[in-house]
Amino acid sequence: MHQYAELIALCRQAGEAILEVYHRGDTEVWTKDDDSPLTEADLAANTLLLEGLARISGLPVVSEEMPVAGREERSSWVSAWLLDPLDGTKEFIGRTGEFTINLALIENHQPVFGIIYVPLSGEAFYGGPQMGAFVQDAQGQVRPLQASNMLNRLKENLPVRLLASRRHAEPTVDKLCQRLHAGLADVQRTDAGSALKFTLMCSKQGDIYPRYSNVSEWDIAAGHALLRAVGGEVYDHQFETMTYLNKPSVLVPGFFAVADQKFDWRALLPG
Repeated sequence: MHQYAELIALCRQAGEAILEVYHRGDTEVWTKDDDSPLTEADLAANTLLLEGLARISGLPVVSEEMPVAGREERSSWVSAWLLDPLDGTKEFIGRTGEFTINLALIENHQPVFGIIYVPLSGEAFYGGPQMGAFVQDAQGQVRPLQASNMLNRLKENLPVRLLASRRHAEPTVDKLCQRLHAGLADVQRTDAGSALKFTLMCSKQGDIYPRYSNVSEWDIAAGHALLRAVGGEVYDHQFETMTYLNKPSVLVPGFFAVADQKFDWRALLPG
């Protein structure tokens, strides 16, 4: 992905626009048709990112903050961007700091490159299956990312690190924790907002991220690209690999993200 430096710079610019609103602390909150919140920061970041992507690539963009093209049109695209200009708007409003910019390049319905940018830390997590995964800090220093080997963790009697959504209390996740504890090992659960859970999995800080409630494709595509780069995967609840922009809706009724796809998770993860 030869343009990744330009894309990271674009995300940093959008992150600055988000932080300008965040630090001001008096942003107005609107409610969208799906009852999700919308702020000035979402809109400012979306405008900057759309303009930048048009300048850099000219490919179609599916963004949370714009009307979504129909299935026939989306399915016909060979390449397109999936964008969430401010993932974790509720975290932004709640001032937890756990919000990100998510950008993914989709080719033939597969995530081939992704960026998860964390405005408060200035960290840009980026990469894909063909290039590996990296994180660039606020000073521009770059280091490679790796995921944990699950069999090695079990041999060392280390716990399964399960990541869950901070804002979506799901009893099914509690049941899965019990199932993993009974069938595998102790479970260490961490709740976090936005796509930060994907960055933790790509940094040897998480093993599995289950989701049983609805998300959208732009919430997970960038994280999926990063996970694939470090040997992970994202499955639907039928344990099929997640694909993008080819279904009737961009809504996803839950998923399983794992840091180590070579480990046999299937028997432990009921649909």
